[in-house]
Amino acid sequence: MKTLLIVSLSLFLSNSHFAQDVSPRGPYNTLDGGIIDGVVIKDEVPIRSAIPYEHVRLADYVWSKRVFSRIDGREKLNHEIFFPFDSYFALYEAPKTPDDIDNPYWNKHQERWSLWTIIRRHILLGDLGVFRISDPDYTLLEDGYQFKYPISKNSSDEYFINEKYKNQIDRVTASAGSAKPYDYIDFDGNPMTLRKTDLGYTEWIDSLAQLYETTEIRDNEDVIKTYWENTKSGEVLEVPAPMVYQSSQGIVAYNIKEDWFFDKERSMLDKRIIAIAPVSKFKYAKPDSPTEYQQGPMVVYLNGQEVIASSNDNRGYEEFKGLTEEKEMFWLYFPELRNVIVNYYTYNDKSDALWMSFDDLFWKRKFNAQIYRTSDKFDREIEDYRFGVDALREAEKIKGEIRKWEHDVWNY
Repeated sequence: MKTLLIVSLSLFLSNSHFAQDVSPRGPYNTLDGGIIDGVVIKDEVPIRSAIPYEHVRLADYVWSKRVFSRIDGREKLNHEIFFPFDSYFALYEAPKTPDDIDNPYWNKHQERWSLWTIIRRHILLGDLGVFRISDPDYTLLEDGYQFKYPISKNSSDEYFINEKYKNQIDRVTASAGSAKPYDYIDFDGNPMTLRKTDLGYTEWIDSLAQLYETTEIRDNEDVIKTYWENTKSGEVLEVPAPMVYQSSQGIVAYNIKEDWFFDKERSMLDKRIIAIAPVSKFKYAKPDSPTEYQQGPMVVYLNGQEVIASSNDNRGYEEFKGLTEEKEMFWLYFPELRNVIVNYYTYNDKSDALWMSFDDLFWKRKFNAQIYRTSDKFDREIEDYRFGVDALREAEKIKGEIRKWEHDVWNY
């Protein structure tokens, strides 16, 4: 009887725990009021973990080649990864709690989501570690695929409790505008500027109220807050930089880093994806020299238009049409991503009743990827020494050499 009571109590606590958590898997086909969008409720698939890879001993790891490939969103075979599109309504703001992740202003498909929607959702939930593409202090060398520049977090809810971490994540998943400084005049008529700290705007102003005597802060004769009377501080308050979050429509490709290797024990050539990076468009900004360009903010899709965040108007964004480059937003460790995407399902063109997870899609390699870089003595991309059609031929040549190596193993 005591054992039965303990088991029942454990089940109750377990169910209560999961009832409070944000769902770690894809959407159901249910609506409010008991409405089912279909014949059956598609909730019978349990929450799963990814099947572990086959263990490979170092002694059996006799040959390998590091390969970087691009999964292009324009190819029909890859459409299951990029569709359906999500979108943001004008009132959308970053969630403040895990329960606010799926707020109605983030418009998503009712039955399935694109890979980008899944990635962003679980970055916010703290299930995925994010690696920058370059050192924040030296952005010219993009070597983030080596997992050298992680955005550090201490807990799964870091996005909701750590303002600094939230800003770092928003910077790589959204188009961030430039902060606009408020200009003030002190009581002697001298201009002063106040700079924003790591605290939120309201929290910072409230903290000043505890340190200084109360007065009015004005911007263009409009009272902002009735605090502040320190004319010697050198702090400057800035209007927070606007954020326009990237939707799945703005993801043009995924770059993957994988190892092709020969396992002597199984006598087979195998492949494993090590890292994956969403690719988006970034604005080129013209400096003084007409022959050089500098990278600008991310170009995102909002209401079907390409826009960039801006501080020039009240909307916080402006339509953009101009010169762009396509590059990685950040890198993810793929084995970690597998445990997320194994519970999300893609479109199956054979039958709507048959589901295939994103993990199945990558495991079965139901996508087409073009090689753009391999390990070599120069550590360079193919386009550094081949151009146009020649670059495509070089990629096919590399793939053929790998297949030739596998064939020669069995050539007695």
